[in-house]
Amino acid sequence: MNNEPKYVAHRGLSMHAPENTIAAFELAGKSGFWGIECDTYCTTDGRWIVHHDRTVDRMTNGTGKTKDFSFAEIRSLDIVAGNGIGDYPGLQIPTMEEVLDVCLSYGMHAFIEIEEYHQERDQEVLVELVRRAGMLEQSSFICFNANDLLKVRTIDDRVPLGFLSSQSPTAADLELIARLQPAFLDYDYHVTTPEDIRNIRRAGVEVSLWTVNEREISRPFEAAGAAYITTDTILWK
Repeated sequence: MNNEPKYVAHRGLSMHAPENTIAAFELAGKSGFWGIECDTYCTTDGRWIVHHDRTVDRMTNGTGKTKDFSFAEIRSLDIVAGNGIGDYPGLQIPTMEEVLDVCLSYGMHAFIEIEEYHQERDQEVLVELVRRAGMLEQSSFICFNANDLLKVRTIDDRVPLGFLSSQSPTAADLELIARLQPAFLDYDYHVTTPEDIRNIRRAGVEVSLWTVNEREISRPFEAAGAAYITTDTILWK
């Protein structure tokens, strides 16, 4: 078994630049990451943007629920927090298209986490913009909500899907993956063990883990066959 995982920069290289910003994603590309993870919301007027929190309060000079902004309103905000913010003035909440452009520039895969949107059509728009960017074969959609993943599967039958879970692995997880194929399981490493990973791999399913920031924690999971390791830093140095 090939135990070499693919490393995914969590919200970009977010221990070294403000999370979910172009600066963080470019830094991940320059650092040699296989892929990045980003979080997506749809604005009230149908634009997909990249931001983690349900509100803009923590990271910007604005306040309010992320999904309640129009695109113009959310672009008027400044990023004012995050690691290394003093080195990166003038940052804005990026569009999904801008993040995909960075991925294309550096040959990185995109783990696209679906957060909140307004109508089912919004998911079709998201898949289509990834397709138009030429990134559908270099992307995976991930989500905690199984129904959202099932909807994406009806839109496209080939793009990989990842079921996010902060609960210990269950048989129901494997049943869901069988419905979503091609798909993988994506766990908080705190709720799983290397033996869990081995068992899931024996069932023929790939496993991704988040968010692992220490090499000594990563090694046992890598030896067990974890396919992807999401991290805020550079684990392989």
